[in-house]
Amino acid sequence: MDRESRRLKKLVWIGSAGAVAAIAIAIAASWILYQETINLLTENLRERLLSISITQAANIDADDLAALHVEADWKKPEWGKVVTQLKKAKDSNPNIVFMYIIRKLQDDPTQMEFVADAESIYPYANSDADPTNDVDANKDGVVEPDGADYLQWPGQPNPDPADHIPEAFEAYRGPITVAELYEDSYGRVLTGYAPITDDAGNVAAILATDIKAEDFLTVTRQTLFPFLIFIFFLTFVIAVLAFTLIYIWAQRAEMLAKLSHRLEIANKQQESLLHFISHEVKGYLTESQAGFAAIVEGDFGTVSDKLGEMARGALSSMRRGVATVMDLLDASNFKKGTMAFVKKEFDLRKAVREVVEELQPSAEEKGLKIDLAIGEGAYMFVGDEDKIRRHVIRNLIDNAIKYTPRGTVKVELTDGEKLHFTVKDSGVGITSEDMRNLFTAGGHGKNAIKINVHSTGYGLFIAKEVVEAQGGRIWAESKGEGTGSAFVVEFPLLRS
Repeated sequence: MDRESRRLKKLVWIGSAGAVAAIAIAIAASWILYQETINLLTENLRERLLSISITQAANIDADDLAALHVEADWKKPEWGKVVTQLKKAKDSNPNIVFMYIIRKLQDDPTQMEFVADAESIYPYANSDADPTNDVDANKDGVVEPDGADYLQWPGQPNPDPADHIPEAFEAYRGPITVAELYEDSYGRVLTGYAPITDDAGNVAAILATDIKAEDFLTVTRQTLFPFLIFIFFLTFVIAVLAFTLIYIWAQRAEMLAKLSHRLEIANKQQESLLHFISHEVKGYLTESQAGFAAIVEGDFGTVSDKLGEMARGALSSMRRGVATVMDLLDASNFKKGTMAFVKKEFDLRKAVREVVEELQPSAEEKGLKIDLAIGEGAYMFVGDEDKIRRHVIRNLIDNAIKYTPRGTVKVELTDGEKLHFTVKDSGVGITSEDMRNLFTAGGHGKNAIKINVHSTGYGLFIAKEVVEAQGGRIWAESKGEGTGSAFVVEFPLLRS
């Protein structure tokens, strides 16, 4: 898998991880908000229940309760008074399903007994033979004498063990509700307890109130349902996006694999072509160059002026051809990372002087002057002399000559904290747009290509690679089109 495929796969994995994280965050946030809502509603329900229980407990006279101990006491006026109060309180709130009074047994304070409840004004209403007396305590339309509609009388034992109603015993110390909602014959219920005290502040009994939680459950469902829809929708959208990304990645990966295969084939074909050029075309050009050079130098005797001129032109073209082929081969080697360097100590000052002398005739043919300035210092340098001469020194000076119509080409070599080789010209200059492509493979300036149509665009690319391989750097300076330019090479002090 190539670099682009790996990068795309990495992005997909990051996106997928982000999607999973987003789902997790959404679910967690929804769950936390839901729990907070439930807690808030539950607390509100508890407060309402305690308020009802405390208020009604305060209305019960402990002296009346003191008169109610055995079954026959239901006939006493105190029974009617207490039950009527409970009935009135229960009927005033439709959510109350049961309101009753219990207390500890005098001979066994670990057990409870009933004192009164809101529906038991006549305790035998559901067990006598007169159906007109029937009491539907839970309002479900069915009278169940031994079930939900079982009526109580004073002193009847509470069938629940003490450990089943611990809050009822704790209520002797203050108002309290049961810890959790529970199911009974009335449905989902929450029970609250409040102490009934006598004039001395002693707890005489406990008022128990069962309140329906259906409204609570309804609100809960109404609260939860939108979150479930939101989470489902969010999960669906993220899943679609994730699958879409995976599909796109698979398609891109397949496409990139095909392109990579084609590119690999093309690279092999290019390498084969370059190999052919290096061994065949270069040989042909070199042989032809030698032939024309022999004609120019008179190895075949005296030739006519016309033939001599033709031979010199052909020799110049052949040399350009050989140089072009060498540039292409070198550029290819740099791209593949197979360029070899032979570093040794050499005199950089001498190399610059010799290249200037070699190019002086070319400058004079154009009416240009090469102004060479070398400062005092030691210029012994460790590097690949041949490549620095050919691709850096010669290339920069030769370019300055080619792109300068008139004037002077200044060549400077200075020794300081670092070695600086500078070539300045008064030529066509470099635009900001061209500056971005200057040292890239095949990069051409729009003005440069007009002047030098034979340029391969690899000269400065190769120069940059050579300089950086020696631990240096190269850059260009120009104020714009028509202002000339300066190329600066900086080498570290890699002296022997």
